[in-house]
Amino acid sequence: MDAEAGSQGSPLVDRRRIMHSSRVLITGCGGMLGHAVYPYFAQRCENVLATDRIAGEPWLRQLDVRDLSRMQATFASFRPQLVLHLAAETDLEFCETHPEMAKATNDRGTRTVAELCERTGATLVYISTAGVFDGEKEGFYTEQDSPNPIMVYGQTKLAGEEHAHRCGRHYVIRAGWMIGGGLSKDHKFVSKIVAQIFAGKKIICAVSDKWGTPTYTQDFAMNMFRLLQTEQYGTYHMVCEGAGTRYDVAVQIVDLLTDNGTQVRAVDSGFFQDVYFAPRPRSEMLLNANLRRMGLNLMRHWKDAMRDYIEAEFAAEAARLSSTALKRS
Repeated sequence: MDAEAGSQGSPLVDRRRIMHSSRVLITGCGGMLGHAVYPYFAQRCENVLATDRIAGEPWLRQLDVRDLSRMQATFASFRPQLVLHLAAETDLEFCETHPEMAKATNDRGTRTVAELCERTGATLVYISTAGVFDGEKEGFYTEQDSPNPIMVYGQTKLAGEEHAHRCGRHYVIRAGWMIGGGLSKDHKFVSKIVAQIFAGKKIICAVSDKWGTPTYTQDFAMNMFRLLQTEQYGTYHMVCEGAGTRYDVAVQIVDLLTDNGTQVRAVDSGFFQDVYFAPRPRSEMLLNANLRRMGLNLMRHWKDAMRDYIEAEFAAEAARLSSTALKRS
């Protein structure tokens, strides 16, 4: 007899069956998180519809969460049982300079998704951010701490969290500094450091006065899938273990990719103020308190996850460039 199933079948086994047969709609699936979430769920669920505002991949269908009529039509035709709501305006500077566009996607778009989920009986998973906190706490934020965002991005994402509660079957999952996506999808901090290494820069500057918790997309997709099997709705933090500054992250990337004497120089946030002018919390460190309480915290330490990510996505290119440099010398 299956160790997890009694004579009448355990709830865990039933939930796995339900997840397997679910019709899953993913919004905003064209970015770095969708790059991990879609294949993970597509391998485990019978019917997955991946969508994005711009359908730049053959497996994506065009769908803009700001388009109410298209959203209604998609729910009517696809009849999703589970909605993974990844769609968001995530560029902090863009959100600061285009607040109405940020609200249209992160705020009103999420309200549309939540209301449609509640109306049709679907379960909603809303991906939120550590940016809903003001960063003034000493130590890690848990799910019990009260949000107080200091920038437009965080404010609109918090509004999305509040809209998610319009659906009785909802998960709000907060991520940290996202890493993942590889050469094609990673447009965030890791790719910027890697690009400087590949360009041959010998001194790379990175901020040392802002703290956070990196979140590897592959680990996130796996842990999210496991969480959804529990049907324990609510708010969760889902980040890698440990914490660090952008400087700490850059140092590890350099150590993993090169031994040519490249140095990382610690700078304060004012060094990049002209480019990254949106307010950022001093601390975005999250603790997966609710996952720990459930015995379901499967997230690795960020340094272990970063090693896997760098080796999988960038090491081969680094080796090729190193070989080319040797041939030229």
